[in-house]
Amino acid sequence: MSRLLVEIDGQTVPLTDCFWVRVDKSGCAYGSMVGHAAATPEQAHREFAPRARDRDRDVRQGYTIRLLTREQWRQQAQPCFLGQCVHRKAAA
Repeated sequence: MSRLLVEIDGQTVPLTDCFWVRVDKSGCAYGSMVGHAAATPEQAHREFAPRARDRDRDVRQGYTIRLLTREQWRQQAQPCFLGQCVHRKAAA
């Protein structure tokens, strides 16, 4: 069985070792799913927001879909989910 490999910041990793993350325009993570749930950012966005009008609203509001390695997820997304990120502290 072959595994889909992706390159993130010059590092080649299996997609199964990654996470898709829905991020607002300030960089705060608002959703996450395992990498193998989608092969492209567009597919991942459909998983996060199944309705086209919701995806369109996300785009207008500056949300993006990012693919992160496990370590990037720990550094960039996990603090957001724990309410300990710089984004929420700056907004408070």
